[in-house]
Amino acid sequence: MTNSQSQQEEYILEQSFEALTRDGVRSFTVDSLSQNLGMSKKTIYKFFPTKEDLVDKSVGFFLGLIEKRFKRLIETEPNPAIQFVKVMQFIMGHISNISIEKLADLKCRFPRVWQKMESFRLARRDDFYNILFNAQKQGYVRKDVDINVIATLYMNIINSTFQPEFFLKNNLAPSDAIHNFLKMISGGLFTPSGNKYVIELFNKEEK
Repeated sequence: MTNSQSQQEEYILEQSFEALTRDGVRSFTVDSLSQNLGMSKKTIYKFFPTKEDLVDKSVGFFLGLIEKRFKRLIETEPNPAIQFVKVMQFIMGHISNISIEKLADLKCRFPRVWQKMESFRLARRDDFYNILFNAQKQGYVRKDVDINVIATLYMNIINSTFQPEFFLKNNLAPSDAIHNFLKMISGGLFTPSGNKYVIELFNKEEK
């Protein structure tokens, strides 16, 4: 693949994901995308033979960008207690930009794509383990908790509980639910010195 082809493909994926989050999978069509891009359907189909393939690759492209930003955030913040909160705030920020109804529709119509998103979330378990391990080492997380177990429980609770139907059934906004879940978890996980940073960040966010 030439460089120009690669750039063209990335552009299609980027615009495709924006259209998906804005309009939802039900309204998303290759016809409407080609009109928005000023590009022929033939060009789009050259890279993505089916609508499902385009949706799948668009979500994969977005998850790749999220992973890079996620890791950059960790690399640029030396304090692991602050890393923990900032990573969750980062996740909440992205979730709040997508309506729950559209996520539910994506899960229903493209289960394979949804499975990819769940696998991505579960793969962040090692990232959380490293954050909590370093926080415990520096005295920000209690010594009597098993970080290995906590990291596994944490990501599996988020993955299995925070599903579109959960938010719709309980009339909860994802950002509010995760924000309060984070408060609940951090209260029993961090030491007083670690909680100082966590509470400070929460207070800034709520002002």
